[in-house]
Amino acid sequence: MSMRYEAAARARLCFPRSLLILGAMMRRIFTMLVLVVCVVLAGHLPGCREKDVPRQLDRYLAEARWAWGFHGSALVAYDGRVILSAGYGLANRDFGELNTPQTKFFIGSVTKQFTAAAILLLQEQGKLGLDDPISRYLPEYPTPAGDIITIRHLLTHTAGLPDYTASPEVVLNRTAPMSSAVLLESFWRRPLEFAPGAAFRYSSSGYIVLGAIIEAVSGQSYEAFLHHWILGPLGMHNSGYARREAGLPDRADGYTTDEDLRMRAAAPIHYSVLHSTGALYSTVEDLLKWDRALAEGTVLSKASIGNMLTPQAGEYGFGVVIDSLFGRRHIYHGGFLDGFNSTLERWPDQKLCVIILSNDDVAPVKKIAHGLAAIAFGEPHDFPIRREAIPMEREALREYQTVFALGSGRYRHILLDGDTLHTWTTGEPRVHLFPLASDTFFLEPDNTLLLTFVRDTAGRIVAADYTDEGRVYRAPRTAPDLERELLLRWRPIQIDPALYEEYTGTYRLETGLSDDAERFALTVTRQGDRLFVTGTYTEEVELFPRTETDFFHQTADFELTFIRNELGEVTGCVVRMAGVEISGRKVR
Repeated sequence: MSMRYEAAARARLCFPRSLLILGAMMRRIFTMLVLVVCVVLAGHLPGCREKDVPRQLDRYLAEARWAWGFHGSALVAYDGRVILSAGYGLANRDFGELNTPQTKFFIGSVTKQFTAAAILLLQEQGKLGLDDPISRYLPEYPTPAGDIITIRHLLTHTAGLPDYTASPEVVLNRTAPMSSAVLLESFWRRPLEFAPGAAFRYSSSGYIVLGAIIEAVSGQSYEAFLHHWILGPLGMHNSGYARREAGLPDRADGYTTDEDLRMRAAAPIHYSVLHSTGALYSTVEDLLKWDRALAEGTVLSKASIGNMLTPQAGEYGFGVVIDSLFGRRHIYHGGFLDGFNSTLERWPDQKLCVIILSNDDVAPVKKIAHGLAAIAFGEPHDFPIRREAIPMEREALREYQTVFALGSGRYRHILLDGDTLHTWTTGEPRVHLFPLASDTFFLEPDNTLLLTFVRDTAGRIVAADYTDEGRVYRAPRTAPDLERELLLRWRPIQIDPALYEEYTGTYRLETGLSDDAERFALTVTRQGDRLFVTGTYTEEVELFPRTETDFFHQTADFELTFIRNELGEVTGCVVRMAGVEISGRKVR
C-alpha cells in the first residue's frame, strides 16, 4: 500500500463505523426520495412510453450490480433536470463505504474534452490557432514532426504519434511521479506511425502535447488553467486535477479483477503519468454541470462548441466521439485507467445526458449507459442477466483452441489453460471464455460479449462471430501453420529451473529519458521453480519460458529476453511491449 493510500485509510479510521453506516443509510433514503420526485419529470422525456422511468432506471442499475458486480455512481438527466442520481456498490471495500452521487472518481480519458475546451478557449482569446504547428509554441519539439504536426492533428488523433501509454518506461513506472517533460520524451523522438493528417489512430500522446501547449501559451499550469477558466466558473468544486487526490473526502478507491475473477485493489497509478490526457477526477453531479455548459455555451462560444462537437476525423471531434445511437445523434467519450472506468454520453437533440462512473475497471459502463438511455427513450431493452457456464469436458474444449485474423496484424487468440479457455486480442490482456451452448461462449467479466464459432459444411471451425451490443463482427480463422506458430508463442515450455538462478538480479533499463535513471530498473527473482519480475514501482508478476532465454507474461503484453556475452554470462536483457524494445544491463 502506498503512502497516500495509507494516509487515506488512517483518515477514514478516525470515523466510527456506526456513523459511516448511518450516513450511508441516510444517503440511500435521500436517493429514493429523489427517485419518487423524478417520476413527475419522466413524462417529459422524448419518445418515452414509461411512466415510471426512474424506477426502471434504478432497477436496471440494481440488476447491473447483481449480474455484473457494478460498483459506481450513475446520473440520468433530461434538459438539465435530474431523473436519477444514485450510487451503487462500494467506494471502499475494506471499510464498507458506499458509492453516492457525491463520490469522486478518476475519469481517465473523459479528461480529453476538458483539454480540448482549454485549447478552444485559448483560440478564442487569440493566443493560438488550430492549424498552427507544434513548434510555434514548443520550439524544443524535435523536427520535422514539430513543424508538420498541427494543434488540430493533436485534437483529432491524426498526428501519427505513437501512444506513450504503451511505452515500457511509462507502463513499468506508472505508480511513480513523472514530469510532463519526461512524458514528452517517452514518444517525441520515435518515428511517426503515419504522415500527419493521413489517418486516424487514437493516441493519448497528442493530448500530452496539448497540455504542454496550454501551459506554454497561458503561462499557467494545466491544473491552474482548468480551475481558473472552466471548473471554477462552472461551480465544479468537486472536480479537479488528481495532484490533490490523497486528501480528497468521498474518494472512491479503484479495483480490478485478477486472473481468478477475484476483485482486488488496482495498482495506485500516479496521476502525473496521465496529466492532460486523463488526470481529472469528478462526480456525476459535477459532470452534469459540464453537460449544461456545452448545451448552453456558458464557458465556450457557440462556434467553439460547434467545432468541438462536429466530426473532424471519422467520428472523432475534439475530445469526443460523435455517432448515432437509437437513431439519434450521440456524443460521448469513455475513460479507463487502473481501477476506474467511466463514460459521459449525451443525446443533445433530445437533451438527454447519461453519466456512469465506476471504481471497477472491468465494469461495462458503456453498456450500462446505453441500457439506461434505451429505457429513457422507450426503446426495446434487456435487463442485465447472469450467465451460467454449461459443463464441457477438457477434450471438447481443446477443439476451440484457434486464432482468428482481425486485420492490420491483429489476432484473436483462444487458448486452453488447464480446464478453462482464455481469449485475448493482440496487445490486450487475457479473459476467461465460458461455454454457454454448443459453439457459443461468453466472456468474463463482461458476460454480454459472446463468441460464436462458425463451421463449414464439413463441421470444421472456419470463423468466429463476436457479438457486442447486438452488433456482430466476423473474423476468419488463420492458416494452420500461422495458427500453430501463434499459439505456440503463448505456451510455456519446460526448462531447467537452475537457469533461473543465472537470471536473478537487477537490470537498469536504458530509456534515454532525462529523469532519474535509478528508477528505470527491473528486478528478477526466483521462487523455487518459478521466475518473477518487478519494476521499481510495479507489482511482482510471473514470467513463463518460451525458450531458455525468452520469457513472457501470460496475461499482458510483456516479453523479456536475457542476453549472454561470449563467455555465456548473463549481462543484460531486452524488454518488449507494444512493439517497443528497451535494452537493459545487469547491474547486480
